[in-house]
Amino acid sequence: MDHRVFADLVSGNRTLSGDALAARVSQVASGLIQLGLTRGDNIAILMRNDFAYFEVSLAAQQVGVVTISVNWHGSSREVGFILADAGAKALFAHADLLAKVRDDIPGECQIVRVQTPPEVINWYGIERTQALEASQSDVTYEDWRDNASRYAGEVIPPPRRINYTSGTTGNPKGVVLEISDPAVVRQFAERAMRAFGLDSGPIRAVMTGPLYHSAPGSYGQFAVRFGELLVLQPRFSAPELLDLIERHQISHFHAVPTMFTRLLNLPEARRKNFDHSSLKAVVHGAASCPPHVKRAMIDWFGKVILEYYAATEIGIVTCATSEEWLANPGTVGRAPSSAITVAIFDTDGNPMGPGETGEIMFKLDVKDFVKYHNRPDADADLKRDDWMTLGDIGHMNESQFLWISDRKKDMVISGGVNIFPVEIEALISSCDGVADCAVFGVPDDDLGEVLVACIEQQKGAVVSVTDISATILRSLGRLKTPRTINVVESLPREDTGKLARRKVKQHFLRGAE
Repeated sequence: MDHRVFADLVSGNRTLSGDALAARVSQVASGLIQLGLTRGDNIAILMRNDFAYFEVSLAAQQVGVVTISVNWHGSSREVGFILADAGAKALFAHADLLAKVRDDIPGECQIVRVQTPPEVINWYGIERTQALEASQSDVTYEDWRDNASRYAGEVIPPPRRINYTSGTTGNPKGVVLEISDPAVVRQFAERAMRAFGLDSGPIRAVMTGPLYHSAPGSYGQFAVRFGELLVLQPRFSAPELLDLIERHQISHFHAVPTMFTRLLNLPEARRKNFDHSSLKAVVHGAASCPPHVKRAMIDWFGKVILEYYAATEIGIVTCATSEEWLANPGTVGRAPSSAITVAIFDTDGNPMGPGETGEIMFKLDVKDFVKYHNRPDADADLKRDDWMTLGDIGHMNESQFLWISDRKKDMVISGGVNIFPVEIEALISSCDGVADCAVFGVPDDDLGEVLVACIEQQKGAVVSVTDISATILRSLGRLKTPRTINVVESLPREDTGKLARRKVKQHFLRGAE
């Protein structure tokens, strides 16, 4: 009988057996207690895909400590805001990332510096000085972990989960899930396992996306707990992914549509000779997948392609198999269990019938389990009596399959990452010579959407696109820097004088054509 506790891990040339991982998790659990952490305390993880990510997160789950995965693409200001907003008592971070955010880390937050692994250094071209960046006040993770004794106490589940998502006001929002009933926890897990295709084993998975993101992070946790192998890609590479699948006989992986596009763009000879016979379930979500891309993937890999629609606030909402999608082209599936109900409502709050387009609403059997940390205003936007909404628009058919026709107002999804233009617009508007601006997404075959900024300059002013791009890159990071920045004399407006955002986008698209 297989007695494994955790899956074996592979990353680059490094390996870690499931037994060795279990030993490290036990030591880190003791180390957390030695740091003075108790049940309900919050700690943050600022790491790329690495063994240490699982060591810390799994150990925290043993002693009731709440882990918050921080988007390492974020600016130093954003990271500092999350640490302060969550009251994080410790930050576990790769050394090179500390070099970028140290000035914004709250003084009361203990820093535990994790060595940046060699494969991450190579993939990201990190300078050695950054990879070794340190301070005398830091706790050195490897020494701290290896000197700790094994944890001998009982397993104490954390009282909540917290995930930070992009905020519409420029600051990330903390989504708090307070679920104490073990039956409800199992219900959430079963929905996710089914949607991810992880309910049938054996599981030999590869992690293609960043673990800080809620969906890949959950996927990785399930794969480690219930699988036999998890291979970590430091950074997604389509050629490398095919090599890893063949070398390790990978059966499962999680993707976003951008990854499908890049796989399909590989040389025809490589695709033709690729052995995909080991694949059992390839699941995608986070962004809409162009129908022609999905059909091409099903034609190539076979009917192993799964899809889900989910939200950090509620988990899996709907899911679809290849067969269901082919029978209902464009659907994001239907609710995976009777525990969740999905419905369409009009603007007056009335339920709508099959084929009618309106706001997508959903509810679970469990009540009042989700809220935003320190954001009662956002709670009001999320909840409508017993129902919840993310503001997405769509329709359902008689068989309860769901289609999404429009994402949340103004939100851009680029490469599976949610981006809200308002904070980018605020930054651009603060630059010299800018009278007004609009930031929006336009279709892109690779990333799904890319950002475009259209700027109205002040009379007599000359706006530097180079300077504005550099300002955004420095303050908000690469993901939030528009690929295209256009400067115009005036932007279209409504009769009230309000900027006509849809017209700006339409004008840009017509010009691009």
